[in-house]
Amino acid sequence: MRKLAITTTALLGAFFSSAAQAEDIISRFTVRDQGQFAVDGSLAGSRGHSSYGSPYAPGLSAEQHDYDSRAILGGNIGLGYGIELYAALPYVLSNHVGVDYTYQGNHFSRDFDGDKGFSDATFGLKYRAFKSADGSNEVLLRAAVLHHSGSSGFISAEASYLHMFAPAIKTAISLNYEKVQGGPDSAGMGTYLMWQVSPQIAFVPYVRADRISGYQGLASYSAVAGGVQLRYSPVKGWNITPGLSGSHAGKRGSYIGSSNSIGASLIVQKEF
Repeated sequence: MRKLAITTTALLGAFFSSAAQAEDIISRFTVRDQGQFAVDGSLAGSRGHSSYGSPYAPGLSAEQHDYDSRAILGGNIGLGYGIELYAALPYVLSNHVGVDYTYQGNHFSRDFDGDKGFSDATFGLKYRAFKSADGSNEVLLRAAVLHHSGSSGFISAEASYLHMFAPAIKTAISLNYEKVQGGPDSAGMGTYLMWQVSPQIAFVPYVRADRISGYQGLASYSAVAGGVQLRYSPVKGWNITPGLSGSHAGKRGSYIGSSNSIGASLIVQKEF
């Protein structure tokens, strides 16, 4: 039973751990001119919940809780010609998984802690492929890569269309694909609203949907996520952005239930 518990948790932990992330959405859809750059530091945390059983042990059910928190150091620099380079280096503060099992009327729990400390850095490029003469329409292309000797690396690509309805209101629609080292891969779409409600405050809600491919006998499934950021710029060149988010993922198969997560983040950015 102990071996089964460890094996099941290790398998599902690879899919259901809630990775806390933080990214300033307005910066995501901004390409800086040559010589302009920004640095930012962020804190992010998330909590997830999922349920599952086992096809190999009828009568086994479990509830899994994931806790993840990290600090992230990032930077962006404009290279000219509509190109921007960006990078992010995360430091994992906590990465904890707790599982409550029920098996043939017996109850027991297991707790697991993942690696802490510095994780692998992500590097990427943004390219402004098109901008209309009046600046109201843009097309951005974005690609990122994270290399890892294990199974957590990825290559991602994204195409975004931005439209400015008014000087204070801009929207973005993005299509993305991510190829994960060892799988599963995913493809999705997101919509974002960037509303400058005052000279110092921007309101940024968003929603996105993804389809994750099947992997190691598990079925493909859909996931939806949404959230909001509130960007506060007290003085020129400084941005403070708190954010809240939530997500829901569908069933992965006949014995693996849906999962939910909530997260919070705080980003402090200095632009030069």
